[in-house]
Amino acid sequence: MLNNINLNLLKYFYEVVNTKNITKASENLCISQPAITKAIKDLESELNVKLLIRSKKGVSPTIEGEILYEHIKDMFNNLNKTFNTIESNKNSGGHLYIGATTTNFLEFIKEALNTFKSKYPNVHIDITLETIDVLEERAKVGKLDILIKNDYENFNNFSYIKSFMISDKFVASKKYFNHLIDKKLSIDDVLNQPLVLLSNITHGRRNFDAFLKQNNKKVIPTYEFNSYSLCRELIKCGFGIGIGNPIHYDSKDFIILNTSFSLPARTFHIGYNKMSKNNLIQEFIKLL
Repeated sequence: MLNNINLNLLKYFYEVVNTKNITKASENLCISQPAITKAIKDLESELNVKLLIRSKKGVSPTIEGEILYEHIKDMFNNLNKTFNTIESNKNSGGHLYIGATTTNFLEFIKEALNTFKSKYPNVHIDITLETIDVLEERAKVGKLDILIKNDYENFNNFSYIKSFMISDKFVASKKYFNHLIDKKLSIDDVLNQPLVLLSNITHGRRNFDAFLKQNNKKVIPTYEFNSYSLCRELIKCGFGIGIGNPIHYDSKDFIILNTSFSLPARTFHIGYNKMSKNNLIQEFIKLL
C-alpha cells in the first residue's frame, strides 16, 4: 500500500512521465531538478525497480514505470480536480484537517466527505496519509482534526467515533488461476502457490505474518513490493496470488479464493483530536 511511501515521490514521478522532461517537471512543481532526480531515485529504491529511462529525447517510463503510472494517473487527476475546487473556495470557509495511517481510509469516510464538501463548499479539506508519529506532530501544530488509524496505533488525546473491520482475502487472476475457482484451499495449498505480497512494512502484510507465526508457518514471497498498485497489477497478470481487501478486487479480472481458514480481521478507528478547537469537527462527525 501507499501508506509507507511518501506521496510526493509518486507526485514527482507522475509529473516527470507526464511532461517527459525533468526540467519541465521541475518548473511545474516549483522545485529543483536535483530534488526531482533524488525523488525518482528514492522511489525506485523503495520499489526496488527501475522506473525511468533517460535519453537525448527526454525521459520515458520502463515497463514497471508504465504499470505504476497507469495506476496512479487517475488518482492524481482526481486529486488535482479536487484540490482546484478546494483552492477556489478556501479563502472564506476555514480548514478541516484529516489524517490517516491506512490507504483504506477513503472507503470509511467517502460518503461523509462527499456530503461535507457539498454542504460546506468553501471549507479547505486537507488530507494527509502518513505514519502515526508524523500525524502526532501535525496535531501539535494544529493541523489534525479527524484521524483514521489502525487498532494497535496509539495516539494521545484521541476520541473514538466509529470502528471498522477489514477481512483480507486471498485473490488471484481469473484468467490464469481459474483452476482454483471451485477448490477449497488449506494454508499449505496457498503457501505452495507463487505469492505476490506487499512488504512487511505494510499493515496487511504484518497481519498475515502474525497469522503465519501463530500457525508455525513461514513464507518467502515470489514477488514482494511496497506498492499496492504494482502488486495488484502483477496478480492480475498471473504472476501469483496475493492478499487484499476484497473491495479492491471486485472486478471481472480477479477471483476471491475459497480457503478453509480466515485471516484475522484488521480493525480501524475513526475519531477526532480532542485538543483541536476546530468547530468544523462536530459538523463532520454528524455525517459519519
